[in-house]
Formats: sequence, structure tokens, C-alpha cells
Amino acid sequence: MTREEIETAVRDVLAEVMDVDRRNIGPEFGQKSCDNWGSLTHLMLITELESRFSVAFSSQEVPQLSSYSRIVEALASRAKNR
Repeated sequence: MTREEIETAVRDVLAEVMDVDRRNIGPEFGQKSCDNWGSLTHLMLITELESRFSVAFSSQEVPQLSSYSRIVEALASRAKNR
């Protein structure tokens, strides 16, 4: 999967889980900028990302995945290592 494909898929997942317009999701989008991003939606997001990308995040990684940019970086680095 290319970085561009990862970015598009992450944007789609975030839009779906956080119930926001995907056009509003960019590098600055994250927990601090999204009112809908609470603890429950964060867990829903992680579950959906793991399912969509066939990955498993460690308990140490989960709290760090708090923004669009961090999620894309985490998934892009995993794609390189495959």
C-alpha cells in the first residue's frame, strides 16, 4: 500500500468513526481539534484501523495514535517493514 493510499484510507476511517466530513481531515486533525474524539470513539477508531489494515497495535501504541498524522506515520512505517 502506498502512502497516498494509506492517507486516503485513514481519512475515510476517521470520517466514518468521528462522524466528520473527510474534507476537514488533514495533518492538523486530531483529538485536540475534534470534539467527537473521546475515549470510546478512540477505541472504535483503533478497532476499525486494525481491521481495515490487518494490523494489531500494542497497548503502548494505542494512546499515541491521537492524530491523523500519527496514525498515517504508524501505518506507513508498518507498510515499509512488510
